[in-house]
Amino acid sequence: MTASWQSSNPSVATVSSAGLITAMALGSTIITATDQAAVGTLVVSVVPRTVSSLLVVGPTMVPTGQTGELTASASTSSGKQVVTSGVTWQSSNPGVASVSDAGILTAIAPGTVTITASYQGVTGSLTVTVANVTVSAVTLYGTTTVTRGGTTQLTATAVLGDGSRRIVTNVGAWASLNTDIATVSASGLVTTLSTAGTATITATYLGATGSVDIVVN
Repeated sequence: MTASWQSSNPSVATVSSAGLITAMALGSTIITATDQAAVGTLVVSVVPRTVSSLLVVGPTMVPTGQTGELTASASTSSGKQVVTSGVTWQSSNPGVASVSDAGILTAIAPGTVTITASYQGVTGSLTVTVANVTVSAVTLYGTTTVTRGGTTQLTATAVLGDGSRRIVTNVGAWASLNTDIATVSASGLVTTLSTAGTATITATYLGATGSVDIVVN
């Protein structure tokens, strides 16, 4: 006969019919297993995860007037995890760059700023440079011949005013000029439809636009 399981405080921890305990909130509960006339109990305490370090990940250079997404990764007693709630964000100089409660950085003026994230008493930081950036050209790369109903991932590279190059695939503005043949996502993923033909895909970054023709057959 299969044992029946029960938690005295399901708001703290629940237990499945197979005896799997799921922690819900801090506190204690008594888990009871009953099998015919035999009864066993176990006191379970749910405690906070111990955070040993916090890593802030995001762009280290953001052009003036642009935004960037920051994430905080916590190393805990149960492994590493990206934390999306309970994080407090702070900028060392909001006049250079501000940061929202969701970790979205907004570049305001040229300079260098330290962005700090705090989680369960542990802090991590990232140094970000805000600069006036000009772009002379945007070039798109990827497979340009695709079968109907298929996909292809494009990469956008910007040539900056100083001659250096920067991948801007995830920050450029993408568009398809022939949406009846192919569409494109915000990250440059092209999805072809059921119609054969040629679709022109564009990516724009800081005023410069690049394009590529996708042949759908």
